[in-house]
Amino acid sequence: MKFPEKIRKFCPHCNTYTEHKVRVEVVRKVRRALSKGQRRAERRSKGHGNHGRYSKKPISQWKLHAKTTKKIDLVLTCTVCGKSRHMGLRRMKKFEIVKA
Repeated sequence: MKFPEKIRKFCPHCNTYTEHKVRVEVVRKVRRALSKGQRRAERRSKGHGNHGRYSKKPISQWKLHAKTTKKIDLVLTCTVCGKSRHMGLRRMKKFEIVKA
């Protein structure tokens, strides 16, 4: 997808439509401590045996695929006040900023 390097968007700080410079950031995985549900699952899975679960069938090969695209995150910077904000886009393989 081709995206212009400058676009006119609404700036909530200026409260008007102004020219914005566009910069790309690739969304990265967030690192944090375990969530409450993950802690509960780890606590339940401690110990010996299968904890009353049936044995599972093996995962077939077609389920073992990684994602082939990355999420695009645009940073819009207002040229009047200099404030920045994020604009998330959907997943795509190719993304480039073109000069208008």
